[in-house]
Amino acid sequence: MIKLEKRNIGLMALFLLILGTIAVSAQESAGLLEGKVSYITGDNIYVRFASTEQIENGDTLFIREETGLTPALLVDHQSSISCLCSKLGEHTFKVDDVILVRTKRPVKEVVQLQEELPENDVNEQVLITQEPTKEPSRTQDINGRLSMSSYSNFSNEADNIHRFRYTLSAKASHLSGSKISAETYVSFTHKLSQWDVVQENLNNALKVYSLALRYDINASATVWAGRKINPRIANVGAIDGVQFEYKFKNMFAGIVGGSRPDYQDYGYNFDLFEYGAYVGHGKKTSHGFMQSSLAFFEQRNTGNVDRRFVYMQHTNSAIKNLILFSSLELDLYKLENEKPTNTVSLTSLYFSARYRFSKRLSLFGSYDNRKNVIYYETFRNFADEILQQASRQGIRARINYRPVNGFIVGVSAGTRFRDEDPRPTKTLNGFATWTKVPALNASLSITANLMQTSYLDGQVYGARLSKDLVSGKLYTMLHYRWVDFQYVNTLTNLQQHIGELDLSWQFRKKLYLSANYEATFQDQQLFNRLYLNLRIKF
Repeated sequence: MIKLEKRNIGLMALFLLILGTIAVSAQESAGLLEGKVSYITGDNIYVRFASTEQIENGDTLFIREETGLTPALLVDHQSSISCLCSKLGEHTFKVDDVILVRTKRPVKEVVQLQEELPENDVNEQVLITQEPTKEPSRTQDINGRLSMSSYSNFSNEADNIHRFRYTLSAKASHLSGSKISAETYVSFTHKLSQWDVVQENLNNALKVYSLALRYDINASATVWAGRKINPRIANVGAIDGVQFEYKFKNMFAGIVGGSRPDYQDYGYNFDLFEYGAYVGHGKKTSHGFMQSSLAFFEQRNTGNVDRRFVYMQHTNSAIKNLILFSSLELDLYKLENEKPTNTVSLTSLYFSARYRFSKRLSLFGSYDNRKNVIYYETFRNFADEILQQASRQGIRARINYRPVNGFIVGVSAGTRFRDEDPRPTKTLNGFATWTKVPALNASLSITANLMQTSYLDGQVYGARLSKDLVSGKLYTMLHYRWVDFQYVNTLTNLQQHIGELDLSWQFRKKLYLSANYEATFQDQQLFNRLYLNLRIKF
């Protein structure tokens, strides 16, 4: 293991972050075609569209956050209604996530810098383009989706569990042609026969992830009020308060003031005051873009400093077929022996690179060095734990190759280690996918996953067959996995046979129904899981 001094690491990352002079320009984007994630296996994502007529191998697919688009997937192979894709970064996906692609029909589309919501540990921020600041037309547009889901787990060895989840996501732009817009994302989750948990504290079930109003002062200045995750500083999380942003020429800047959601039930907690500011700029190039941003934030708990930090990141695709991303987080505050100290400590360093040699071959690699974030006031009762700021480092690499059209193989490997681990975690994954099996007119994927952690050695092998039974309407998938885990500190081992059946049905233009059944056989035990989802768009 190569050890680097923290100061040298910080200087290298800072050098990467401030490279170049950057400016934002406008472009004519194409129309947008919407699809959704239908299946996930390892680093490969399957996306279904009504038609892939205007999609080609090598195209970039996007996710939408707020009013902008973020590159997220690269098309490795496409059939008539489905695309097999590889990730462009560290985004986290789940089945039914909405994916967008630009079509060849020109439509004026305003897109701006956006970040993936912080579902995983590393947030990647990418700039596409931005329209010049001019007074936009104000036309009311209201859209959203309502989702109802049930999760049931039942077996011959344990109590049955039934969980229900209802979500509402909606956006209303320029209400009645005004400068006011609104957005919300709310979920309500509860278990059958456990309504007392909800009655004890509504926030145990109700989670408000976004509930905010926006006012466009002019084409350059915007103010938000309410709970909102700011895509410019998504690593901070949701903010309950007021956020102001101003865009000028090729730069943007903003200030934020409010509080954090409660760290126990995600409700409102105005004792967790926070404030901060951010600034950034970018440049469109012949092969892509460059973008840099800098944010400062201070978080408090009942008036005392909880955390103070600086976050910087840089994205660069100025070199043809190469995408670079780096982020750096520095903590500026430390509490030792009940005495506050101003200090500079590296909390997080992340760097990734993806290079596409050709439409058939691509390579991705990343380095991750992070420490546990310390909130000195919030978790001050755990003094023994926070005095040791555990560090975690990880290295990942992935290569995808398509020897012939319709067939793609890939291998990925990674290692992650912490000082307290008896041995590092290592993973090796491989897959082979035949996107159109003759006679069946279906897609077949074979996977293998080997892993070594601090407490087990494991291997998982699987095969997946997917097919559209009714083109664009009814989709089905069969999946089998064999699991073998050997625990290193005991004589026990775990072997499982897992079967899965998935059906997705679009029986109206804006009405979707999906069902997923999974059975796990283990010794003499049988575990069943049933997932049902009804989604309505409006």
